[in-house]
Amino acid sequence: MRGDRAGWVMLGILVLGCGAFFLREQGPYGLPWLPDCTFHQLTGLHCAGCGMTRAAHATLHGRIGEAFRFNPVGMVLLPLACVGVGIEILGWVRGRPLPFRLNVGGAGAWAILWIVVAFWILRNIPWWPFTLLAPP
Repeated sequence: MRGDRAGWVMLGILVLGCGAFFLREQGPYGLPWLPDCTFHQLTGLHCAGCGMTRAAHATLHGRIGEAFRFNPVGMVLLPLACVGVGIEILGWVRGRPLPFRLNVGGAGAWAILWIVVAFWILRNIPWWPFTLLAPP
């Protein structure tokens, strides 16, 4: 049972690793299978996730400051989410939860939701300093 779970995890890591390799080598515009942001195409506004592909590309090249310029909230929340999901996956593979978790609780989940919604709104206000939140 654990071997099957570990196999699925290894397959997921392989797929994510291949995706990261192609993103690093081809760039955010060189991957035709990556969809454009539908929200941005329809409205001309930036969604809360706009800029994350370019931020991931910059991160893979070690340009962390540039990555934060593309999407500062995503660059904080995505690593935290990856750690939380990683902890849960390790518990799943073991067959029992790890003794520690990143449990934000209901209030924390609502706080994260409000931060994302506020970021989404503020990055679309066309005046300085809010223009600094929009991806270049």
